[in-house]
Amino acid sequence: MSQPWHAAFLLFAALWTFIGAHGTHAALRARRSLARLGARGVRTRGEVANSPRRVGTSYHPPRIRYQAPPLGHPAAPATQTYRQVPLNCDSPNALYRGTPVILRYDPEDPRRAVVIRTAKSYSPTANLVWCVFSTTLGTGLGVLSLL
Repeated sequence: MSQPWHAAFLLFAALWTFIGAHGTHAALRARRSLARLGARGVRTRGEVANSPRRVGTSYHPPRIRYQAPPLGHPAAPATQTYRQVPLNCDSPNALYRGTPVILRYDPEDPRRAVVIRTAKSYSPTANLVWCVFSTTLGTGLGVLSLL
């Protein structure tokens, strides 16, 4: 092989393309969780009350704790504490007990909530932007290496 850097460049481009595509898939899955809510939702902070656990043959999904208005009074102050299983309990975020989370709840029924992200992670939109950039970078490097 007269120019071994072509092969290295192609491998580097394939790596960036793979990382970007994998991350884009995960970010789009996280953004789709808002569609499960069915409403734009009200953004608030909460924490994970119980971690996911398995007891015998049954599985108990994680539960989150947050403040929201009482049921049926969306204009009231957020004084009611809810402990609910989020609609996206299969979220890619690590929902372990005590982890602060950013969530959205349905203003008509505050018991319906989705976890947008943990307080220590990027938002799904920021992840989507970085992953699309990585995919584009990998594709561009691949094209440049073939020229």
